[in-house]
Amino acid sequence: MSDTTAAAHEIFEHEEKAVRKRVNRFRTIQNLIWISCLAAGGIFFGWIAMAHHQNGIPLEELAVTALPILMWGTIAITAAYVVFVMIYFGIVRAIYHSQSVVHPRLNDQLHPDEHRQFNWHSYFRKNHNREARRIDAVLVITMKVTKLVSMFALIGFGQFAWMYLMDLTGQELMDEHYSFLGLVDLTLFSCLVLYVVVLLAIRVGALGKRGKEHKWAKEHHPASDPNRAR
Repeated sequence: MSDTTAAAHEIFEHEEKAVRKRVNRFRTIQNLIWISCLAAGGIFFGWIAMAHHQNGIPLEELAVTALPILMWGTIAITAAYVVFVMIYFGIVRAIYHSQSVVHPRLNDQLHPDEHRQFNWHSYFRKNHNREARRIDAVLVITMKVTKLVSMFALIGFGQFAWMYLMDLTGQELMDEHYSFLGLVDLTLFSCLVLYVVVLLAIRVGALGKRGKEHKWAKEHHPASDPNRAR
């Protein structure tokens, strides 16, 4: 290994470590947000269930205390949901930097047969050095979607519970109530659109990279070479 190649490997390891550290920090923040929201929702609805079923307190009486908590709690969880989704942009940006800058910089110093392969889902594994499997990407996407859907469902359930208690106590919906419902709905679906945009950006980026690799293989391998892209 030449000094240039050794230096390229050293720079790569340093930059790759920084990228993984940044991704792990983002993931930690997301996990804290997710766990905190589910815990808050579980504690609140658990309190309602215990007070009503075990202590026999009527829902109409509980609604006096529960309604403001439910409304502002739903708004707080919705805000946390927005932050949760926006963090994905930071994660994608960090991983894309590794794909488009860090890995190509190293591979430019290596023989094509020695190129370091890029696997985006390795940034979500503790043991990122083990051989990548197709199931890894499926597991990562499934976990991310599960967290997103669970927070979405919690917010939706909070809205319906709030409307049910309002109806149970005979309170009419005022303009500020409709504003609350509209704001939450708009935020939820806007974040879903943003999340889909992130997924599409990842997919388009992957297809673009494959297209470049396909073109490079056709240019650098003769027609008789089995490694030549068809």
